[in-house]
Amino acid sequence: MMKFYKTLLLTLLTLPFFCQAQQVKKWEVGAFMGISGYLGDLNKSNFFSKEPRAGLGLLGRYHFSPTWALRGSLNFGRLSGKDIYFDDRKVRNLTTTSPLSEIAGIIEWDPFGKKRFGYDSVNYQVKFSKRLSPYFFTGLGFAFTNPKPDFSNPLTTNPAILNGIAQDKVAVYSNLHATIPFGIGVKYDLSQKWVLGLEGSFRLAFSDYLDGISKAGNPGRDDRYVFYGFTLTHRLGAKDADNDGITDSNDGCPTTPGSKKLNGCPDFDRDGVVDKDDDCPTIAGLSTLKGCPDMDADGVADKDDVCPNIKGLAIFGGCPDGDGDGVPDKDDACSTVAGVVALNGCPDGDGDGVADKDDTCPTVAGKKELNGCPDGDGDGLADKDDDCPAAAGKKELKGCPDADGDGIADKDDACPTLAGTAQYNGCPDSDGDGIVDTQDACPQQAGVAQYNGCPDAPKVDKLSNTKPQINVGAGVRKPNLVDIQPEQRIVNITLKPVLFEAGRFQISTDYYAVLDEVAVFMNANPDFKLRIIGHTDEIGDQKQNQRLSERRSEVCFDYLLKKNVLANRMSFGGVGESQPTSGNRTREARQQNRRVNFEPYKN
Repeated sequence: MMKFYKTLLLTLLTLPFFCQAQQVKKWEVGAFMGISGYLGDLNKSNFFSKEPRAGLGLLGRYHFSPTWALRGSLNFGRLSGKDIYFDDRKVRNLTTTSPLSEIAGIIEWDPFGKKRFGYDSVNYQVKFSKRLSPYFFTGLGFAFTNPKPDFSNPLTTNPAILNGIAQDKVAVYSNLHATIPFGIGVKYDLSQKWVLGLEGSFRLAFSDYLDGISKAGNPGRDDRYVFYGFTLTHRLGAKDADNDGITDSNDGCPTTPGSKKLNGCPDFDRDGVVDKDDDCPTIAGLSTLKGCPDMDADGVADKDDVCPNIKGLAIFGGCPDGDGDGVPDKDDACSTVAGVVALNGCPDGDGDGVADKDDTCPTVAGKKELNGCPDGDGDGLADKDDDCPAAAGKKELKGCPDADGDGIADKDDACPTLAGTAQYNGCPDSDGDGIVDTQDACPQQAGVAQYNGCPDAPKVDKLSNTKPQINVGAGVRKPNLVDIQPEQRIVNITLKPVLFEAGRFQISTDYYAVLDEVAVFMNANPDFKLRIIGHTDEIGDQKQNQRLSERRSEVCFDYLLKKNVLANRMSFGGVGESQPTSGNRTREARQQNRRVNFEPYKN
């Protein structure tokens, strides 16, 4: 039993330390001053002692809630009793005295204590109010005594009493006694720091030898004692500068009143995030967003959300990207169709840098300056609007070239290498006789249609109807290339060449127009003659290349004969591979070497 009470006392004394982590600490220390009284075998009263003695003590109180407190006390007094105070016991004539020391752990209940310290949860302030309030207490204690009973002068011959005295004289007992203190008191707050109390308490001892007498007295009842008096205590506690009920050492915001739940820091908007950590302290928000609200629940605080009412992505400042192209809808010119960032989110199907919505030719890569349409010949006119998309020309001629600069597109110009007039489909009429030079036998003299543009009947050139010179013996026409003198050369006129495929001398239909222009030129200039010179690349045997070049010049000669160019005005021949234009290293260079050149000269 003794071991049990020791354990219980230790638990009561250490309970305040276990409560510190969960309760607001409110300490009191003070003193007790009053009387101690003996209620044992030599005292018949159950409440008051016939021989009260001074009682003093020290106490400490810890309030772990407004109405409950733990108290530790150390009290000192004296136990004293005499039979002479009671008529029926005078014949026993026993006396006893003993010093008394007590240590106790007590739990107190103050039913009105919560009205003493209120808490303003709006302003986070502890409010103090003076109170006169009762309290009740009980606990566990240990009393230390050293009784000095006096059995020397009994006035009775009662054998039972004398036998009891004899047993008590030789009794062996402990001077340490477990006790149960309990009582009632009333206390008044002199101030927020000082408390005055008046209390009375009983101690039930688990021993009948507090006074050293048992068998000679009342062995069936354990001894008791009382303490009556005043207490004066002083409330202690660490500094609480902001009076929010949390000591500065444990207060996360010691100079600003705050919530107990938030370690003493204020939370103005009551969102669970303390103001010092709250980026939006006046508006309730989310702890994950540092106390800021997120109306659209997209994980971006409204204060940082460019689109606070529409759920979006953090990477775009809280704005949505409906088509997932990396451009937020608010900046996306084509928000329902995935596009490219460079074009404000619009698609570019042909990859020409012009958004399909602005691209006049969305399926064909083109130029920005032409609204996304291609310009194959680079003449600044879109192919869709270019009547000659393969040849660079003039805008005013819908992209067609005008080689002679007469304002008539080559494709519509009957004489594309000679400047003429629209009246004659681009052909000239040098003498103004109404007959174009290409059909005028006398282009430099005004004539009449009757004589093919001549003023009189023209003289027939002896060789005008002759056939080219033929080497009858060989069965083939023989090259007759003539030499021309420097003064005979015409340096300001260049006729286009005819190109051939490798190893071949057949004229491609692509070059009929070139030969037609040469024929028109020669017929318009009857005073000029023409050298037709064939060439090859260096691929193959030199002798074969020489013959191939001659055959190429010959077929061009024959073509021009059919176009009414007189044979006596032309000569032809080949130079093989000896005169390349730009070497023979590339396919393009060799292509340019497989050619026939036309050199007009003065007669």
